[in-house]
Amino acid sequence: MQTPPLRPRLRTASLGLLAALLLPASAEARPSGPTRFCQAYPDSPDCLGRYTTCATCHTSTDPAGWNSYGLALLAALDGRDFDSALTEAMASIEDADSDSDGVSNLDEILLGTEPGNAESLWQPAPEPVGEANPWYALGRYDAVVAYRRAMVLYCGHSPDYEEIAALRELADEDQRDVIHEALALCLDGRYWREIGLRELADPRIKPIFAIGAQTEVYLDEFRLVLADYEWDYRLWRYLLTDDRDMRELLTAQYHVEADGAGGLVPVDGAIPNPYIDNGVAGGQPLEPEHRAGMLTTQWFLMSNTMFSALPRTTAAQAYRAYLGMDISKHEGIVGVPGEPLDVDHKGVAAPACAQCHATLDPLSYAFATYHGIDFPFGNGLYDPERPILAIPDWDPALQQSVVLGEPVANVVEWGRAASQSVHFRRAMTTMFIEHALGRPALPDEFEELAALVDTLPGDGYSANRLIHRIVASDAFGAP
Repeated sequence: MQTPPLRPRLRTASLGLLAALLLPASAEARPSGPTRFCQAYPDSPDCLGRYTTCATCHTSTDPAGWNSYGLALLAALDGRDFDSALTEAMASIEDADSDSDGVSNLDEILLGTEPGNAESLWQPAPEPVGEANPWYALGRYDAVVAYRRAMVLYCGHSPDYEEIAALRELADEDQRDVIHEALALCLDGRYWREIGLRELADPRIKPIFAIGAQTEVYLDEFRLVLADYEWDYRLWRYLLTDDRDMRELLTAQYHVEADGAGGLVPVDGAIPNPYIDNGVAGGQPLEPEHRAGMLTTQWFLMSNTMFSALPRTTAAQAYRAYLGMDISKHEGIVGVPGEPLDVDHKGVAAPACAQCHATLDPLSYAFATYHGIDFPFGNGLYDPERPILAIPDWDPALQQSVVLGEPVANVVEWGRAASQSVHFRRAMTTMFIEHALGRPALPDEFEELAALVDTLPGDGYSANRLIHRIVASDAFGAP
């Protein structure tokens, strides 16, 4: 029997979605680094479906420390201006092997491994040896493998023996038709709609039973209901089924209720607290004109803003959950000139803090007009006077909210700008890919899978159509 080839393996300490190439002679973050890196290497996986990483050049950022590639690049800059000389400096060390792992810097950049980390190494699969494998189509799309994976992931159970036997008897094209017909039924089924999609939402919604609608915790005579996260789950499930436009996750000005027959229906207008007699919050009382989908549910605002005057945690979670970038890891650093202003006197203008807060604080300003936990005003409600009353140096003429370099006037515009961005497409595509594969994409899969990011507009931002494309990919179907 033919020996199955080893799956190409990536050894890396950090290949996450970091968004800052930090390589300053003065040990400061340089937000222009990612842009110039991707201008020089547009075909790098970090410029297609991921982001350039601090680990490309650094062992640490505070204090600044450099790996072998970073040191080589620092030497190539030779004291010259970072912005004007970076591209030439990177080109000058492309043929070198800075981490001595046997692969040139340029090849590592194009593969998506780290040229300054010898442990970040792509090992190609060996050629198969022995007789042909009678059960799997090694090295290419195997319909049986794809069918089994799809059924488990999207229907919640494995196919039976008769189904597999019948599939094996079909021609390749007919096999794919069967897979996609079964997948369509799964995506319309109870398991995916009520369980699979809910699990995908968990890291974004972060439910806490003790303060949700089903809580058994009491505060005096009231149950400690601070918000009802089932509204969040219903909106998520509604927008990621039936070919709906997933951008409305960040723009919807309606909410979603169960129709009593297993379906979901949108509802307009404010939804009063149904727990008024025995709970302190609930429903969705926010006025529709101030809503921005998942970004303004009572649960999202309550659980992230809480008592914060400037809701940095709220903006950071929105950025992480729906644009795929974690500012705490230096991802998505797009500093605004003149920021941070440190309007609440938290010391964020200190050099060690400013490199992140020049991005985070402008992201946060728009959210300052929404309450988190507030008695008796109301959890998650809009209040244009809130920042003036709560933040010492608030000046509406100076605090300009900015998302991805675009000035926005409020959270509604914040959500709209974010939903139209390539970062939103990347984050959602990556979420579905990693769910389907059970892991991040590997270097030999980057090109195929990164191309799916740009299929979303033509597919009407449909999650179902994206999943069909993923299931059709070689990455999904290869043993």
